[in-house]
Amino acid sequence: MASKDVAPLLAKEFVFAKLDYDRAKGAQEIRKRYDQESSLPWFAFLDGDGKALIHSTGPNGNTGFPAQPEEIAHFKTMLQTVKKQLTDEEITFLVTSLEGASKKK
Repeated sequence: MASKDVAPLLAKEFVFAKLDYDRAKGAQEIRKRYDQESSLPWFAFLDGDGKALIHSTGPNGNTGFPAQPEEIAHFKTMLQTVKKQLTDEEITFLVTSLEGASKKK
């Protein structure tokens, strides 16, 4: 997600915030707010009021870093659900980049 081709596309749509559940002050309260008990990494797309619009817990559990076909499909659904700036072509590129990364492993 931080690659030079992917990061600018995601930055069009999202503001990233990382939270260390073990060390960040108030992190456990935030975790409870989103009822997040899944494995890490876990992520959510929030609206401007902090309401979770969709999160990485998919039909088969937490996608974390999407690598398996069903995880990548859930990530695509996430992007399509919240997109305002991203085009369908850009979403296809992001999905393809995940598919390529999972094949390298």
